Amino acid sequence: MITNISFASINVTDLERAKAFYADTVGFEVTYDSTAIPGMRWIMLRPGQAETQLHLNLVEALPPMDMPALPFTAPDVPGMVEMLRGKGVEIVREPGPAEWNEAATYALFRDSEGNLIMISDQ
Repeated sequence: MITNISFASINVTDLERAKAFYADTVGFEVTYDSTAIPGMRWIMLRPGQAETQLHLNLVEALPPMDMPALPFTAPDVPGMVEMLRGKGVEIVREPGPAEWNEAATYALFRDSEGNLIMISDQ
């Protein structure tokens, strides 16, 4: 039986910029940063105490996106949005009720690479 998702990948065009964004701006812990595989750099970050980690996948270009690349959870979505806004992050959708679940609050922001990211309290 599968019990967990080990990691999720997100495409980025600049590994250093994305690593700094997720570590310094969002607050993830860098758990692995290696060039052990020739020609490849493997960077993993962990949000809080989550089991699932975030892998930064280097690509040459990102297609335009209007759907979130990743969904994250945070117990205080408005507080998280204010923290991100204070660090200069582009907020795409202010916190509000989710159309699919009125009990949930969510917001959308863009990461350093232009990916649309969702944060929800559920």
